[in-house]
Parts: sequence; C-alpha cells; structure tokens
Amino acid sequence: MRLGKHVLVSGLAILFGIMVMLVAGCGDDESTTPTTITGSLNDPEFVALKGQIDDFVDSTVSFFKNGLNTVNGISESGDIIPQYAVVPGQQNTWDTTFTADGWYQINIAYTHRDAQGYPVWQTSLHDSIQYRLNDAVLMSDFHTRDELIHKHHWTFDVEDTMVTYASFAGAVDLTFDGLNSTLCTLTGTRDFSAHTQTVTNDSTVWRDFTFAADVNNITLKYSTNSGWSQCPTTGSVSATVEMVYQKDDDDPVTTTWNVTMTFINGTMSASVTRGNTVWSYSSDVCVVPG
Repeated sequence: MRLGKHVLVSGLAILFGIMVMLVAGCGDDESTTPTTITGSLNDPEFVALKGQIDDFVDSTVSFFKNGLNTVNGISESGDIIPQYAVVPGQQNTWDTTFTADGWYQINIAYTHRDAQGYPVWQTSLHDSIQYRLNDAVLMSDFHTRDELIHKHHWTFDVEDTMVTYASFAGAVDLTFDGLNSTLCTLTGTRDFSAHTQTVTNDSTVWRDFTFAADVNNITLKYSTNSGWSQCPTTGSVSATVEMVYQKDDDDPVTTTWNVTMTFINGTMSASVTRGNTVWSYSSDVCVVPG
C-alpha cells in the first residue's frame, strides 16, 4: 500500500513538473515576441529620411496640380494647350506630339550654363497625357473627359560632382477619375530616387534614397470659385524606401523603411517603420479651399 502511494505521489510530481515546464515554455515564447519601440524624432537616420519624405510629399502634391493643369489647358475648341513653363533660351529643346492611340506627349530638355557658357546642371521631362470618357480614349473634344491619365518622368543632374550636390530622377503614373463631378479620385504609382553628396573639411558622405510608392484613393475637391484643388481631402500614399549610407571609404550601410502617409483635409499623418521601431509625426501640407 505504501509503495502504491509512493508511486502515485511520484507520478503526480512528474506530471506537475511537466506542466510547469509547459507553462514556462509558453511564457518564453511570448517573451521572444518583438515589442514595438517608439523611435526618436531626433534619430539622425530618421532625420535624414524625414527630409526626403517631406520633399517627396510636397512634390507629389505638385504633380497633382500639374495633372489638373492639363485639364485647365483644354481650349473651348477641345485642343490641348501645354501648361509647362519652359525656361526661355536657345539651350532648350522641346517638342509635343499626339499619337494615334490618343496620347499627348511632351518632351523637354534644358541645360543651364554659367556666364562663361559652361554647363552647370541639366534637367529633362517626358510626359504622356490621355483623356477618357466612359473608359473610352478621346481623340478630340477633350473637354468632355471624365478621366485623365498623367505619366510624368523627369531627371535632374549636376555637372560638378566634386562638391556638395544632389541629383534626382522620378516617375509618376496617375489616374484622375471623376473629373465630371465635384470630387476626383486619384490612384497610381510614384517612383523616386535621390543621390546626395555632402562634402565637409574632414569627410564626404553619400546617401541614396529609393522610393517605390502607391497612391491610394486620394480625393481632390472641385469648387466653383477656385476650380480643382491639388490638396488631398482623404486618401493615403504607402511607400517602401531604401536608404544607402556611406562615409568616406567605409562600407555602405543599407536600411529599408516602410512609410504610410495618410491625408485628411491637407494634413498628413506619417507612420515610418524600420524593423520593430516606429516613428510618427504629422504636418500641414496644404489648405483645401472652402
């Protein structure tokens, strides 16, 4: 009888021990789950990226305006009037064409020269614009459109790469839908790359930024007083950003960031994530006309 009790007690002890280990194991699994860390807005790497994000947002909103300007650039007769301000001078080259499948294309190249005639910087632009009505491409009567597709490609390069400078390249592919109403919806993509070089007395630092972004249901408002506003009332832009940092002869360091920019009546709320660290901030980008 005592032996039976001893065996029973020992068995219960072993079972209890197993349960303790199982519970401890579950606790260990939970403790290894990454926790979200709030990033410092003064983090030098974040500060460098934030500057590019803010420029990215400002230029994206300006592209909304560029696209809408092509809507305003339709004459009463239905012809398209180019809305691009080309720097005057013999150094410019530009041309426009209208293709058989309904694309209005604009190409611009410009080289800025100093007083001695040496090139300082160069820029180029290639745009394709198409108007549609009820999903059909318009070949004339463009003012009847309810949809606009605006593809915008550009570059900016400098001649002197021995000093502090920045160069850029980008592409936008946007669809403006609902142009026959008072609320237009934008969807599309926005790609952008920037190369920066900072030269000081004791070092040279390079940073390369590559943005791949989606424009998600941005809405723009039409007013009888001011026409189409370029300022988002709702919608978001989501982007994956790769940043490459290099100082002098050190090995380059590459980091990947995920950025979500949400707009409500011209105010942007940004969430920036790298790994399990999250940075959040907001800014007033533009004003929606009343």
